[in-house]
Amino acid sequence: MRVLHLADLHVYLSGPRAGECRRVIDWIALNAKEVKPNFIVITGDIFERRSSPQERIYLAEFLRALGDVARVFIINGNHDDRDDLRLFRKEYGWNLPVEIILEPGVIGCPGVDLAFLPWPSLGNLAAKAGSSESIATRREMARSALIDVLRGFRSALDPSKPSLLIAHVSVTGASLDSGQPVSGGEEIALTVDELLESGAAGVALGHIHLRQQMRCLDGRPVFYAGAPFRGSFGEAKGTKGGLIWDWIDGAWRVTPWDAPARPMVLLEGKWIDGQLTGLEHGRLDDAEVRLRIEFPSEEREVARIQAEEMKKAIEAEGAHSVTIDERPVIVTRSRCVEIAAARTTIDKLKAWAQSAGSEVPEDVEAKLQVLEAGVVS
Repeated sequence: MRVLHLADLHVYLSGPRAGECRRVIDWIALNAKEVKPNFIVITGDIFERRSSPQERIYLAEFLRALGDVARVFIINGNHDDRDDLRLFRKEYGWNLPVEIILEPGVIGCPGVDLAFLPWPSLGNLAAKAGSSESIATRREMARSALIDVLRGFRSALDPSKPSLLIAHVSVTGASLDSGQPVSGGEEIALTVDELLESGAAGVALGHIHLRQQMRCLDGRPVFYAGAPFRGSFGEAKGTKGGLIWDWIDGAWRVTPWDAPARPMVLLEGKWIDGQLTGLEHGRLDDAEVRLRIEFPSEEREVARIQAEEMKKAIEAEGAHSVTIDERPVIVTRSRCVEIAAARTTIDKLKAWAQSAGSEVPEDVEAKLQVLEAGVVS
């Protein structure tokens, strides 16, 4: 039994990452057959936002290619609008070997049982608590309701067959690409032990874009597949693609399936003694590079010249593209104490002249006296 696990496609055909999105997803469509899976699961966030007709057509073509390889199951993620997916299912689903799962449930397939947990809506789960309850009480009741859903899967799964929980959810202990831990925030965050209340032999996750394995004391694998491409420079870490789940000797064995996602590299330069420094780097083959430079605002032109020279050098090393991100630092000059203390314009001018080792011309002082007398009158 082999399952190809994809997640967080975030299909969108307009915007700064649209070209990379299309390039990687086209690659998946062409190469999925090499995996030879029995089933393909996509664990949520199919679209980046509410879809356009062109994006639905593109996704349908992609899913048709996957459907030629194996039966496909999709659950909705937090970026997916349920009505949007219902519209997609109505427009194209009838003609595709694809099942879009919008509600929790278990489907028994030849050789494997699949349990599905789409993105849990806090509002829907908490509605049962009643509007009179506090926000904290409603949140806890929603979380308890979600755990009850997971426990309900146990009785529906056949213990004699391989089983896999397909979920789009935040898991306590997971890490973001930035290295920060998942805290839950406004979302419902579950622990690994709570996910395994489902009784599934493994858990295939979506939602966090960094591929990672969650710790499990009893050895059952719990994995985020991660996103197939980098959506921003905040996702520069780790490899991108999906996961392959193989049932071998009564347990799931999970291996990475890497996509050719383009590297993204952030280089940050500082201005020291008239030079941009701190731009040392390794290989930048085919990478999208952001050259972030910080410099005194009065040195803008010199800094720009140096940044352009660095850009050309990086492009010559094989980078796919280089973008210069200027961060000028405003330089302020403080006045001398005498100027700051002077009350009138004439006094300030005299204090300036004294600090500069000069004198105020008599005609200038006379003109200022006339102007000030006019203002006062």
